[in-house]
Amino acid sequence: MTSIKQHLIEHICRYCELKKPHIGKDEVSEDLDDFVDRIFAPESLGGLKQVIRLIARVRNISFHSAQSIMKELNLATYIFDALHKYSFDIEDRYISNEYHRTKYQKGWCSEYPFYVVLLKSYEYNLTIKSCELFATFIKHYYSVLDTLRDKDLARESSTREEDACSNFRLFMRTNVAELNFVRETIPNTTGDSPAAIAHQLDQYLTSKETWPYLPHKNYLRTLCHFFSNDWKPAKHITRRRPAIDRVPKRYADPIAIPIVGAHDDIFALLPDEPLIPNSEGLNDDDQYAAQTFVINNRDVDTKRDKTELLDTAIPFNKHVQNRTAIDVTASVRRSHNMGIQNTQLLMPEELNFLIEKLILMGHRPANREMTIVIWLMLLLSKSVEEIQSLVVFTDLSRKQQGLYIDELGQGWWFFYVSHSAKAKLDNEGLREVKEEVFTPCPEFLQKLIVSNRGAQLTGPILNEKDSKIITSTVVRKLKKLSDRHASGRVSVRRLVNFVSYYLNSTDVIDPIFIDYSYAVHMYTTRVARSYANVRDHFRTEQLSKLWQNVEQDIQLFTGKPLPVSLFELRHFDQTNPFLGSSFTPTNDAIATLINSLTKRVSASIPGFQHRLLDMIEYHNAFTAYTAWMLLFGTGYRAAWNPLPTFALFLPSLNLMGISDKDDSDFSHSRIVAVPNILVSQLNEYKRHLGCLRSLLRVLLPKMCSTIDNIVDVQQHVLSFNHTQATQWYKVIRNSRKEQGPFFFLNRQGNSVVATNLSPSELVNYCKNELQLPANAGRHWLKSHLLKKNICPELINFQMGHWQAGEVPLGDYSALSHVEAINEIVPVLDELFEEVGWKSLKSVIS
Repeated sequence: MTSIKQHLIEHICRYCELKKPHIGKDEVSEDLDDFVDRIFAPESLGGLKQVIRLIARVRNISFHSAQSIMKELNLATYIFDALHKYSFDIEDRYISNEYHRTKYQKGWCSEYPFYVVLLKSYEYNLTIKSCELFATFIKHYYSVLDTLRDKDLARESSTREEDACSNFRLFMRTNVAELNFVRETIPNTTGDSPAAIAHQLDQYLTSKETWPYLPHKNYLRTLCHFFSNDWKPAKHITRRRPAIDRVPKRYADPIAIPIVGAHDDIFALLPDEPLIPNSEGLNDDDQYAAQTFVINNRDVDTKRDKTELLDTAIPFNKHVQNRTAIDVTASVRRSHNMGIQNTQLLMPEELNFLIEKLILMGHRPANREMTIVIWLMLLLSKSVEEIQSLVVFTDLSRKQQGLYIDELGQGWWFFYVSHSAKAKLDNEGLREVKEEVFTPCPEFLQKLIVSNRGAQLTGPILNEKDSKIITSTVVRKLKKLSDRHASGRVSVRRLVNFVSYYLNSTDVIDPIFIDYSYAVHMYTTRVARSYANVRDHFRTEQLSKLWQNVEQDIQLFTGKPLPVSLFELRHFDQTNPFLGSSFTPTNDAIATLINSLTKRVSASIPGFQHRLLDMIEYHNAFTAYTAWMLLFGTGYRAAWNPLPTFALFLPSLNLMGISDKDDSDFSHSRIVAVPNILVSQLNEYKRHLGCLRSLLRVLLPKMCSTIDNIVDVQQHVLSFNHTQATQWYKVIRNSRKEQGPFFFLNRQGNSVVATNLSPSELVNYCKNELQLPANAGRHWLKSHLLKKNICPELINFQMGHWQAGEVPLGDYSALSHVEAINEIVPVLDELFEEVGWKSLKSVIS
């Protein structure tokens, strides 16, 4: 039994104890063996996490395809839930990396070809049709496995199993227009047989109009043989090859995300290396600072040709280079400082004109589908390709992303909300979250979609399968409407990004509510979504607030209300569940944490003689209480040595400097507001350290000298010049080596040593009473600031969720830190009072 399998069985058994007590260890072991054997996984089980992610990705798009794949893979539902809903953490870093691996090892393509197809699924272009094709491929694979492994049919260098799997993998990954078209049209229906799919593929291959020239035809040709199962013995032909390898080298394209509001040719660069979700609630995207670099003049929608040479038009003039950098930076800055008068935002006049035309167009059957596309672009912030993946369904047991029509005839948009970082099974007191989100659909739009579907209600929202045809039709219609109107051009981009532009300009609501409601991963919510946890009813109320503001803007211009309502406030689930982060603690759990920490402080008060052991226990308890309060009050990430120096804490202004996630240029250092209770506690903790050094001076002179530098640090740094301050900050910020104010005292033989506070030590200090993740305070703060309707810009200010072009400490920033802090502090005081944080006085100070 492999090490990963042992840990997997233990993890699943712990899950069953909590959720499925009737399932025993023997059944878990048997079901897991069936699953592992069925997918022909290697002995190491490397990359098994990608198989679980595959099911989750397919489920988000096509529920019945995911169910079919799980059935064929012998993956029990409780095993999937245990590995998907909860974090599978292993202390051994090597085993953890192996479980999360995304690359196959040498020889796997020939030895485990089908497993490689599952492992590399994160690269696939998944739509409704491609998910259905994937499910059919897996089902057919097992039915013809004997043929695929027949040695008489094998080629000289590979078996037919390798050919089928490698070609299908490349077919699903390759982003070529013709192959995209095939993935959008095959199979014709969900119940198509493998023979029918082979016939459909063959029709595309023989059609000269569809395939005038395509170097990837072999992918489809091999898949034709696979689905028709008509393999023939290979013909071995010896070809002469040149002595020199003339194949050009391949260079990976950068990963780029468009910056909302910036020009089309400007993108933010993201780290390419796939990361493992942190066990303390730190999401993939939040492990490193958001890149402040941008890529300019690059078409990221198409793959660069392998033979393409680098651009030789490189300006060597430093003034030209500087001018280009300034232009790009200015464009990015403008994108994050949009005003309500910004020309990229649809004005009330344009919205009123567009809505009137859409209402008229909806009455004409010929224009109905195009009208639906434009409405969905505006209301759901979806592109044509994303709209094509939406369906209409009436059965909740076969739900897919799209429009659900309930028994009463009401329409609800259905999407999933999921995060890569999951809570541990051992965590306690966290909010239970749902991944399914139902959002009310306006009645006029529902009727329009239903009438377009005709007699067959269920199925894709759009009948047209070619996205190019839909896009060109919409572009022509918008151009025609714009030409007849005196205002600016209404374009596809302005429609799809209307909500993003509007929120950037007005800050009516936080963009995270759009993200959760319609699965729109906006650039501004890329990292922030990891920490938000909100009530479902509050989410729909925020959406109603957004569209009411839009309607009011139009009404102020026209003087009359809109003939249709853009949003109708209804609640699908009356239990009002939570959505979002699974690391957010309940208020009861926080109260339990505070009580347990307070009792530890009271129980460890040293006696009259102040013995050394008593002093150590009391200091550790007082430090743990103060550190937990710091994490909850400031939004600190789970970092070693939080608040590395008192010089970064300014109690008179209720502010603190934080560098818990930074780069060499300090681009993510930030200033945060500090609640008054935490200010009092930190001042008391500083006095506590001052008295502690006096009591231990004789016994531990070296340690007390270090404490002297911690307590009296302001006297030293005030004399630094800019260069000295920069060098000092590089040394102390977020450092494990440099001694900070928060440390535990531990006995080592006859001596006492001070070690910087680590997240794991903080969590384990009160694990007998309650085990919260170290990042719980950050998740709690973000979620409750959203609940208090704080301006999104101020929430990002406190949390440090800055994007490219947003540097609040930059010389060009117009943000007033004092005003921002004065606005946030009363809210933080209110939150601290609700959960019961209090300032404790040290008995030795």
